Amino acid sequence: MGTSEIEQKTRRRLFMEKKMTLWRVPVACLMAFLMVLGLAASPVFASAPAKEKVKYLGSGKVEVDFWNDAEYRNVKVTVKDTSGKKYKASIYDLDDDEIKFKIRKYKSGKTYKFTISGVRAEYTSKFGKVKGTVKIKKASKTKNISASKAKSIALNDAAKRYGVSKSQVYNLYAKKDRDDGVTVYEVEFRTRTHEYEYEISMSGRILKRDRDYDDDRYDRDYDDYYDYD
Repeated sequence: MGTSEIEQKTRRRLFMEKKMTLWRVPVACLMAFLMVLGLAASPVFASAPAKEKVKYLGSGKVEVDFWNDAEYRNVKVTVKDTSGKKYKASIYDLDDDEIKFKIRKYKSGKTYKFTISGVRAEYTSKFGKVKGTVKIKKASKTKNISASKAKSIALNDAAKRYGVSKSQVYNLYAKKDRDDGVTVYEVEFRTRTHEYEYEISMSGRILKRDRDYDDDRYDRDYDDYYDYD
């Protein structure tokens, strides 16, 4: 290889290194600018789990679901309204992929901002913060249904979905219960082959339904068949 060819390659290498150096400076400046604006991920909060959804459960209770499992250390929550006024809040349930907290002395019809600190995505190194908002709707003025109406709603649904007639039903009852701080009716009944469970809101909406084979029935039939007394 001649001397002139070596010199040409050296000049090309130096030119490329200078070009790469010129690119690094504006890119670094751009990243710093974006981090100031909050448009780029900050290393301090990069390990916080991503929110999947925020649900208001009623009675000031809020559930925050994460896309991935989370870990906690000295976790706490702070809550403010849109004007910056602080509200007392406390965490009452921690799970691998969700956290629940309760806002004290909240006001219906307002939007609240929350910050959960001391949380990180599983298998990451740094604990960070998760921020979000939740709107507490004004209480509905809809008249609550009675237990008798809840039974009727469940029976009508079972008739349409499963062909259950009222003459087939026995052990029918309804009682009030609280699910995540919200009052609901639990309705249960049986037929000869199945047992049914419904969860109905106080406004009359079916929240859950379940139908299973009545295992007790088969136990009774077995006992009757082998009854030697």
